[in-house]
Amino acid sequence: MLKSFFVTCGSIVSVYSFVCLIRILLTWIPQLETSPFGRFLSGLCDPYLNWFRRFKFSRIGMLDFSPVLALGALSVASMAFSTLASKGRITIGVLLAGLLQVIWSFFSFFLTIIVLFLFIRLIYDLMNRYGYSPFWSMMDRFLNRPISWITGIFNRTRKPMGYRASLVLTLVVMLVMRIGLEYAVPYISHFLTNLPI
Repeated sequence: MLKSFFVTCGSIVSVYSFVCLIRILLTWIPQLETSPFGRFLSGLCDPYLNWFRRFKFSRIGMLDFSPVLALGALSVASMAFSTLASKGRITIGVLLAGLLQVIWSFFSFFLTIIVLFLFIRLIYDLMNRYGYSPFWSMMDRFLNRPISWITGIFNRTRKPMGYRASLVLTLVVMLVMRIGLEYAVPYISHFLTNLPI
């Protein structure tokens, strides 16, 4: 009886997660977002999604990463219900593993965006194009913080580093971090899941 309850709860959370994903995708298509179906999804999902928008760290410039957090939290809830249905109990380790997965999904998405933007910016710089538009200004503002952070760590001589060298260094470090954590997080998650408490 209790197992079927947890299975049902897990299914409801999974369906709601899918509905939220559709709602998020509809925000990219204004005509569909304002349609009756879009307004219905908005009324269903926006109260939940807006709760995550209040976290300032999930917004960088014009980019809003709060939907990643919202979907990650639903993923943890679904995993918790699945664990309760299959094992009949849930441990702190399973909850920590779920929390790690949410943090990693947010952070990996963020790292992927940074790597992609760094790559685009480097190609643009290698083509010797120096014209500035609002797009490039926004991208430079977005990339300025990670570039200064990485060059501050690795440039111990404090000699000025060229912009292209800073771009390459930051791209390599972020790429290594992204790939390394992609392999490390599942091992840590597996370790946490197997904790007896």
